[in-house]
Amino acid sequence: MAYFNHAFCKSFLVTDVAGTPGILPQTLIAGQLGAADGSWGVLDPTSFPATLAKNMFYLAQGSYSPSDSIGTHGGYQESIKTKGINPRYITRLWSSVCQNATASTTEICVASNCAPCGENLFLRLDVKGSPALRFLNHNAYAIGDSSGDAAANGGPLPGLCCADTQEFLDPAMALAAAAQMVLADPIITPFVQEAAAGGIVISKTSGGPGAGGLDAASVLGALVGGTTYVADNGTTTGTAVNVATTGGTGAGFTLDITIVAGVVTVATINSPGSGYTNGDTVTIVGGASDATQVITTVADTATYTITQVLNGGYTPSIDPVADGVTACVTFEGAYVDTQFGTCSFDTRDHYEMEPVQITGAILDETGNPCNDCGVVTSIPGQMAQTHGDTVIRHILLHERYLQNPYHQGSADSVRIREIEGFDVIKAAVAANPFYKTYYLQHSIPRLNNPTGTFDNDQYVYEFFVPCGSGAEGEIELLFDQIAALCVAYGNPITFDTDVDQL
Repeated sequence: MAYFNHAFCKSFLVTDVAGTPGILPQTLIAGQLGAADGSWGVLDPTSFPATLAKNMFYLAQGSYSPSDSIGTHGGYQESIKTKGINPRYITRLWSSVCQNATASTTEICVASNCAPCGENLFLRLDVKGSPALRFLNHNAYAIGDSSGDAAANGGPLPGLCCADTQEFLDPAMALAAAAQMVLADPIITPFVQEAAAGGIVISKTSGGPGAGGLDAASVLGALVGGTTYVADNGTTTGTAVNVATTGGTGAGFTLDITIVAGVVTVATINSPGSGYTNGDTVTIVGGASDATQVITTVADTATYTITQVLNGGYTPSIDPVADGVTACVTFEGAYVDTQFGTCSFDTRDHYEMEPVQITGAILDETGNPCNDCGVVTSIPGQMAQTHGDTVIRHILLHERYLQNPYHQGSADSVRIREIEGFDVIKAAVAANPFYKTYYLQHSIPRLNNPTGTFDNDQYVYEFFVPCGSGAEGEIELLFDQIAALCVAYGNPITFDTDVDQL
């Protein structure tokens, strides 16, 4: 005996939810979704009745192909509908998330003593994932070292050479040189870039601004135009030199201030001090007790591009251990795959959903991992949730299940698709935006279908809604009503939102 499939799935492309009760499903416009009871009147999507005619309802969507030109007597108009849904037999209601793809990142941080003079700091970066495999026919890796790529910089860089009395190279210089070499590798270049905000983050605990002394941008920006200052002699206009501060883990931070009518108009750092750490709070002491200003500092961390570090935008330390210099470089996956345009669309076209994955390592001079010199943190990239390319393929695949194949691969295919109305369906799905998907799972107990020959046992209906559109809120109200209806029929299920799945 032949059996039908156990499970059945059908897709809907929704632009909004019908809000006019009583209209007939066949009057729904293209993409409009409505719930109708057993009497075929569309229900109010925000207020379902406690009981339904015939104890079931249908979900109907206005067809994107309202006229079948090859049908009997010149065609017909009909909505796209679910099977009859009994609230007692709904087993799950849920929705996906609207999530664009996120890049994989790897952060490599090294300490002040990680680049001894006379030795090289080595970095290794691996690129894995289907884009790399398809592009290169294998996974890829590259190794860079702190000797740097002299050719890329027009010759050796002074900051990459130790002075006579120097014991350690500034780790920011070593890290930038190795990172530049990795990124210049022709195998790695298509897949990886330095972090968009600047690849090198440098922290120091002493030695001047950006090195444990208080940073001008964070301090002066908080002062100018909003801070009052009164000198010891009561003067409210003029200058105050070498104004002291209190608080924080460091010492020695002073300011020169120009005031007009009691308001600070110019502030410069007289002495940055040393020993300050991130998040320190210091008080700038005025001549009067009510003229102090409390500032939380972010003084000892600065961000640079790799080029800035190597080409003079950063002043390297000649004693990084004493200055407490640490540095981090961040790489991010940057590979973008080809996407086909709508005029050449074919369901067999390749489209990439998985971002490349990158991992890093610090190596010693023998090529073995160096586990006591730094920290490597890798964060996997995330796949996008329900891309438009996925949506159109779902819809066309489910049409094929209904014996409505999407013709392709021959010169006559375009004409056949035009006759059968597939072009308007394809055009309704934007290839690049993302869609949020709402699911309704309906299972029929076997006691109602003992042989399995009459119908499927389980149905999953998926409703695709453009992310960020008003239809999101509308369909969520509709699903809330369906969940409440299930409870009223003795089936206590909930509507699960933002489930992380494709």
